[in-house]
Parts: sequence; structure tokens; C-alpha cells
Amino acid sequence: MTAADLTRLISLAALWGGSYSFMRAVAPTFGGIGTMWLRISIAGVVLFVYALATREDLQFGKWWKQYLFIGLLNSALPFALIAFAMKTLPVSYGAILNTMSPFFAVLFAAGMLGERLTVLRLFGMALGLAGVATIINLGLIALNAETLTAAAASFMATCSYGFIIVYTKKYTKAAPQLGIAVGTLLLPALLVAPLGLLSIPHVMPTGNVVLSLLGLAVLCSSIAYLLYYRLIRDLGPTKAISVTFLIPVFGALWGSIFFGETINGGAFFGGVIVLIGVALVLGLLPLSRQSTKT
Repeated sequence: MTAADLTRLISLAALWGGSYSFMRAVAPTFGGIGTMWLRISIAGVVLFVYALATREDLQFGKWWKQYLFIGLLNSALPFALIAFAMKTLPVSYGAILNTMSPFFAVLFAAGMLGERLTVLRLFGMALGLAGVATIINLGLIALNAETLTAAAASFMATCSYGFIIVYTKKYTKAAPQLGIAVGTLLLPALLVAPLGLLSIPHVMPTGNVVLSLLGLAVLCSSIAYLLYYRLIRDLGPTKAISVTFLIPVFGALWGSIFFGETINGGAFFGGVIVLIGVALVLGLLPLSRQSTKT
């Protein structure tokens, strides 16, 4: 990994870690569907204008079906689920739960790309699940139907992320990176526009909510998508999705600064378990790297 790659990776983690704070501010006003739709619509338009300015050929005619499918599972569905979850969960929780994305990426890569599942990888998956259970049971929030539903929504979003990054690698190798970024935002935004419009509140949101929405769309989506697809191209999907390791750090930092949140011992311990589990799954630890070679 070059210095430029590392800079992109850290910048992406900072942006996506901040997305949970923005959603925490926006979702109570617009709801899960409304937050998702406004986010992908604004972000898609910004990237489309950028594509026009750079005269990039997005190849919509050739790839629009793939752009739409990827957009539904990489943008529309997970964004709505996470926005719904962030109406209830603390910012740091959302960021920690997101670290399960590589877990699912490796699982789907085994089925779709033929990558081998070792004993250590299976153990890492079990460890990751145990870490999530620890976070939910020993964290700062009360364990009830509402919080469990929110955690389940966040968990489903990570599953969607894990599947679609493997799908993208397998089926869109020849598609332009900017085309994927624009198409996976704009096309699902058009498809779900009727639901999104119904979610717009009749009362004008506060200035803080509007600024948070713009930050969520422009910083955490438009710019973040350019960084993300560049990392996929340069490093590959497995290494690119490892950005989720850094997201909890920034999620906790932004949650502490903007919402005064703290992480107690149970949530911290669970987060460490999740990170160790996913590191085993990705083969980032010396023992797991040796295992993947045998």
C-alpha cells in the first residue's frame, strides 16, 4: 500500500465514520427512507456534474442494469437500514457494527469467487458474531425490542455491503469507476423517488439538519465514493473494504465531539473482539496469513 493509498484509506474512514453523526442528526427529521433518498439524490447529482465537467464517459447505455442493481444493494438498501438504525443507536455503535462488512465479503467471496474458507477464517466469523452480541448486551443502551431491531437493521446493511462488493468485482471489471459511482447513486434515486418524496416533512428542517444532510451527501457519499472505487481499483475489494477497521475510531471520535457520547467497557471489549475476528477472516494477522497459504 503506497502513501497515497493509505491517505485515501484514512480519509475514507474519516468520512464514513462521520456519516453516522450526520445520520444521527438527519434521520429523526427525514426518517430512514427520506434520509437515504436525499443522500443518494444529492450525491448522484454532484457526481454527475463532476462527470460532465471532466467529460468522462459513464457508459450508462452498456452498464445501466448493473449500476441499478449495485446501487440498490450498495446505496439504497443499506443507507435506508443504517439511517433507520441511527434513529436509535449511538453513533459509535453504528460504526462498530459496520466492521462486520468484511466478514460477509469473505463469506460471499467463498461462494461466488471460489476463495477458500480456512478454519481460522471460520473461527474469525464466529468471533465477530460474538463481538456483536457483546456490544449489544453490554453497551450503553437498554436491550429491548427497539434497540434489537435497530441493531438487526445495521447488521443487514453490512451483509448487503459484503455481497455487493464481491458482485461488483465479479461482474463490472470493465465498467468505468466514475460510471459506477454516478450510476449506483442516481439510478436507485430515480427508482425510489416516489417513496422518497413521501418522506419529505412539511415543516422546514433546521439549519443544522440541512447542513448535516449536505455533509452526508457531498462529503460522505460523493467524495467518499470516488475514494472508495479508486481503492477497489488500486487495492482490490478485500483490502478496500478493510477501511471498516478504521471507521469505529472516527465514529467514536465524531460521536464524542458532536453528541457527547462515550464508549463503556462492554462496547469497547465487544469492538475489539469484532476487529480481531474480522482480522482473522481477512488474513491480516500473521497466524491467519500463514493458514491461508496452507
